[in-house]
Amino acid sequence: MGAPPVAHESNDQIRSVAEVLSATLSTSAVRHILAEHSPDATGHCRGCRFPTTAAPVWPCRLWEIGKEMERLREPRTRR
Repeated sequence: MGAPPVAHESNDQIRSVAEVLSATLSTSAVRHILAEHSPDATGHCRGCRFPTTAAPVWPCRLWEIGKEMERLREPRTRR
């Protein structure tokens, strides 16, 4: 496998949702979201599959929110 995926540029909506959820979800819950919303062999999200709709192209919004929650929890380094 190649390098780990990186979330797209964080936008205000994703960051706002991640900030709210980060206060309530555990680290293991965030890891679970990221694991569930991984790409399949066709490049679509495994976690967003529903019988009546096509899965979005990965990375989906939930994965991006999960990655933003991880980023928000990273310790800040001093410059």
